[in-house]
Amino acid sequence: MTRPPATSGMISGISWAAAGAGDPLLLIQGLGYPAAMWFRLLPLLTPRRRVITFDNRGVGGSAAADTTGLTIEQMAADAALVLDACEISSADVLGVSLGGIVAQELALAHPARVRRLVLASTHTADEHAVPADDEVLAMFARRSQLSPEESLVASVPFVYAPSTPRALIEEDVACRARQPVPPGVYQAQLTAAVAFRGTWQRLPELTHETLFVHGTEDRVVPPVNAAIAAERVHGARLAWIEGGGHNLFSERSVDTAEAVNQFLGV
Repeated sequence: MTRPPATSGMISGISWAAAGAGDPLLLIQGLGYPAAMWFRLLPLLTPRRRVITFDNRGVGGSAAADTTGLTIEQMAADAALVLDACEISSADVLGVSLGGIVAQELALAHPARVRRLVLASTHTADEHAVPADDEVLAMFARRSQLSPEESLVASVPFVYAPSTPRALIEEDVACRARQPVPPGVYQAQLTAAVAFRGTWQRLPELTHETLFVHGTEDRVVPPVNAAIAAERVHGARLAWIEGGGHNLFSERSVDTAEAVNQFLGV
């Protein structure tokens, strides 16, 4: 089979890219993270499938897209637009953290666009979600008041497991620093998550095969959240990454890719 070329484009202000060959897989990033942060996971997925990435509005290549009154529903609609741009009727979808909330909404609001669902480091975004401890919540509350550089530094102790090599963290921070997220955009995404109606009540409506992937050392989204959500989805599977923190897609990219590839198959 001829390997299709890497492609990229823009639709309604949303920047996207696609690489690899095979069945399509759409990746949705988390709060304030650019698509560039898939750089560790992407090469572990593209040998088996066509992987589509995009920057959420206000971030990276989508910096000019309007974030006024941003909602999770709008972010899910953006993900569907990216599939349209790639001329893909449906795809497997992997969402991490805030991107996992967006992926849930995409599957619930646009079920025909999703084949199978992988939800990493995420929760139901409502009263059924178990919140992080006070120290983590305080960090998130003050990040919108910090410069992009200060915000990156403030988040490091919470989004990575203690065992994560310092060199890996520094490389990640440098990647994010190249596409800094304005405090207003960060706050818009955070406000969208807080205002969201959540998914717990609706999760039993999902008919998609679903995998939850979660690190046992996640401080941002306590691991119990994966079990809470998985209980609501018929036949859902759970993959625990022992010793993994919140940023599994980067700090434990090999383990994450193994779980995803095993779930999705070749």
